[in-house]
Amino acid sequence: MNMQTHPQKALLAAPPNPAPAASQTMIEVARKHGVSPVRQMREMWTLKRGPGKLEGHEYHATGVYVPDMAMDDKKTYVGRIGSYNINVRLSPPKLTETRAFLRDKVMYTALLTQLSLPTTTTQAVVSARRVFGAIPALRNPDAVAQFLQNEAVYPIFAKPCEGAGSVGSALITGLDRGAGLLHLGNGRDVGLDSFAHEIFHDYPEGFILQSAIRQHPDMAAMTGDAVGTLRIVTLRDAHGVSMLYTVWKVPSPKAMSDNFWQAGSMVAEVDDTGRVVRCNKGSGLSAEWIDMHPVSQRPFAGFQIPHWDQVQHVAQQAHMMFPEFGIVGWDMAVGPQGPVIVECNDNPFHTLYQLATGRGILNTDFTPKLDAAAAESQAILRGKVAIFQAREKAKKRKA
Repeated sequence: MNMQTHPQKALLAAPPNPAPAASQTMIEVARKHGVSPVRQMREMWTLKRGPGKLEGHEYHATGVYVPDMAMDDKKTYVGRIGSYNINVRLSPPKLTETRAFLRDKVMYTALLTQLSLPTTTTQAVVSARRVFGAIPALRNPDAVAQFLQNEAVYPIFAKPCEGAGSVGSALITGLDRGAGLLHLGNGRDVGLDSFAHEIFHDYPEGFILQSAIRQHPDMAAMTGDAVGTLRIVTLRDAHGVSMLYTVWKVPSPKAMSDNFWQAGSMVAEVDDTGRVVRCNKGSGLSAEWIDMHPVSQRPFAGFQIPHWDQVQHVAQQAHMMFPEFGIVGWDMAVGPQGPVIVECNDNPFHTLYQLATGRGILNTDFTPKLDAAAAESQAILRGKVAIFQAREKAKKRKA
């Protein structure tokens, strides 16, 4: 997918909705891989009805059309719906009633700060109604402009209070006060007043202005200054919390954030020791395994994620704050002093793992771990139901 830009807008627009499997794509797959359109259609039908719920465009994006992949292996891949089904099975809605809180970027980061877990620093929140204690609440576009001109400490990462995929985000590296222009991380300049009005028009539910994270120098030497977060997925079973997988979202050299749907972005597999295994760029027919970063020319394989032990510890500690969740995804940056939690995802999108590794998430290594987490969630839920029923019986006896 390509990043959508608008000359008059500063915030990153959402990618277009994926189109159904196009006939031209099917023809190209047939030419390049020798898989006939009829076989592709048959496989798409089978995989859409299977546990992974792959849609036609996801069949092509994940690359499962290759002829040397067994159907049993293709069935281990999940699409958007299949990914959601995994997450709901492990974190049942009846058990995880705090989802809205986890998605609230202001309140969740405030909790992490209070409990001394490393996270981002909120400078101000744009909101017409809400109050955030000591954090400044900017009530109108004029207040936003005044804050950015007189109080903000740059660089700033700006994003909606709710949402995902970096949609609506912008990295603001500085301000030309004389010209009234904000400098963006992608090299563009935008008017201060127009930016302030854009926030209120496009995101009336709230917008957060955070201090931008400075990336660890080892990672910056590899990928540049744009922060590439680790997507860490943790599981909770009867024995506690453990790491399921980690991938490194490597931003495009021209991007302001690290989401894979932006043109030129990459995603790298990270093993259990914190070392990069390999890196993928693109998806579907445009996917390619790359050995070197396209700008720094440094090799990906063998790169050691800094502060790896601390990264694992922070992810596990943060998950155990909400042990009712069987699965949680973390976007975690690594700064000079250690890991920084950027966001908590109650519905992590497992396609990133599949693109980074060339394996389906429902593989034979992961399935027993997913089953164990799901079983523990059901046990916790049964325990809560039993406690509720016992209390109700006690109330009736007293009555």
